[in-house]
Amino acid sequence: MTPGIIARDGLVVRRLQDTPEDVAVMAKWLSDPRVLEFYEGRDNPHDEQKIREEFIEGNAGSEETLCIFEWEGRPVGYVQFYPVVGEDLGNYECEPGPLTYGVDLFIGEPEFWGRSIGTALLRLVLEHLVHGCGAGRVVIDPVVTNARAIRSYEKCGFRKVKVLPRHEFAEGRWTDNWLMIYEPNQ
Repeated sequence: MTPGIIARDGLVVRRLQDTPEDVAVMAKWLSDPRVLEFYEGRDNPHDEQKIREEFIEGNAGSEETLCIFEWEGRPVGYVQFYPVVGEDLGNYECEPGPLTYGVDLFIGEPEFWGRSIGTALLRLVLEHLVHGCGAGRVVIDPVVTNARAIRSYEKCGFRKVKVLPRHEFAEGRWTDNWLMIYEPNQ
C-alpha cells in the first residue's frame, strides 16, 4: 500500500496513483449512478480511459492533491484539495486574505454512506490543511439538494454562506450549489 498522506483511527488518505487498482476503483465509483448523482452527473460516467485522462494525465503539474481514502484498509472514496487563488477566489466571491483551500470529495461505496466516515475524513483533511498547509479558510460547494453531504460539512464546522446560482452543469442543466466556508479561527 502507498504510504498515507494522513491517517487516523482506521482512516488513511493517500495519493491517487496511476495503477490498475486505483484506476479501476475510480472507474467503478464514477460509473455508479448513485455516486454520479452528486459528483460529475449521471450523464457523465467514467471508464478507465477517462479516469486516466481527467485524473492522472489531466492533473500533471497541477497544485491539486488527488487522493483515495481507505477505511480499515478498503478504498471507499475520493478526496481532492487545492489552493484557491486569483480568479478562483473571485468565483467564490471570497475576499483575498487567509490562505484558502478548496475540497471536493465523495464516498464511492454506497454501503458506507450514513456511517460518519465522510465526516471523519473531512475533519482529518481539515486538520491537515490548517496545521500542515497553513490554510486559514477552506471552501466547499455541494449541490443544494445534497442534504447528507451538507449535514456532514456542518458537523465539521462549515457554515453556509450563500447559494452559488447556476454553478455546475450536470445532467443537461445548471445546478445551484451552496458556498460553505470553514474558518478555523471563527
